[in-house]
Amino acid sequence: MYRREFEGLLKAQKAPKSTLLYGACAYQNNVLTQQLLALLKAGSDEKVMMYFDEYNFTSAKNFLAQSSLFGDRNILIVKTDKTIPSKEIETLVGLCAKNDSSYFIYQYFGEDKKATPLTKFFDKQNDGVFVRLFKADFNEAIQLLQNHANAVGLSIDRYALQQLYMIHAEDLSLCVNECEKLLVLNKEIGINDINTHVYGLGSVSMDTFITKLLEKKDIKEEFERLVEGDGVEEIRIINAIQGHVTQLFLFHAYIKLYGAFDAKAILGYPLPPQLAAQRSQHSIKIDLATYHQLTNILIDAEYRLKKIGNVEKTSYLLSSLIKLQSYL
Repeated sequence: MYRREFEGLLKAQKAPKSTLLYGACAYQNNVLTQQLLALLKAGSDEKVMMYFDEYNFTSAKNFLAQSSLFGDRNILIVKTDKTIPSKEIETLVGLCAKNDSSYFIYQYFGEDKKATPLTKFFDKQNDGVFVRLFKADFNEAIQLLQNHANAVGLSIDRYALQQLYMIHAEDLSLCVNECEKLLVLNKEIGINDINTHVYGLGSVSMDTFITKLLEKKDIKEEFERLVEGDGVEEIRIINAIQGHVTQLFLFHAYIKLYGAFDAKAILGYPLPPQLAAQRSQHSIKIDLATYHQLTNILIDAEYRLKKIGNVEKTSYLLSSLIKLQSYL
């Protein structure tokens, strides 16, 4: 099922005996797990949590198989980027189906295709569900961030949330961590606070980096800080550039059709006026043939980074970006 269906299940106060959460968004995976545990009102003495290499089948099986004389539950949470063997999954799900006091939550953070064969075990017959999580669209992501800000008591305006989301290359988990830090300012957070405090921690703004890239400026220093200083993965950088180039193309096409730009009509959400004007100006400087070339370079780089194991990724990505600049 999809996330909204699962949320509906939780709102109806229905907790599956076994749950598999997997897909493209680690943040949503963790949030849904916490919501499920809140519904179960799980006490610390009722839970066993196995993180990554801590998983042990014998221990997991014995925990779920034990009966309770005092109404306690046996709630097993396995959080890992590795798949559990099918036979073991079948056993753990089966134990929960038979034991009224046992629950199994499997948080999987690996490749989607590796989790797909396991979904068949989380069926209605065993009172199980599986939830595939997709990357939230922009408006949905901002709403998730707003929900988190509200929950932790952070007052922040929508433009500031948008800026934060773009700085962190649309990574919700990083944005949430930043919200916790911004609480210490003890004030309503605006876009200027994001620019001052998030940039000021020594990190490189992804948006600023991409702008320099497309303006054919020297990016080597910023690139090194992104990869080595901030620990940003090469694939995230490629994906952020692809998203930025796609936005510019949409602005370009809209302006060619209507003679002006309207960020909300183009993207489905508003941008800060200064940022929208910047997108407009940059978009017109690139012609359609060049957009096509840029897209091909980025697609090829993404493919090679994901599929070819013997590539020195950082050097390869930098050379691809320098090649990209040669087409501008």
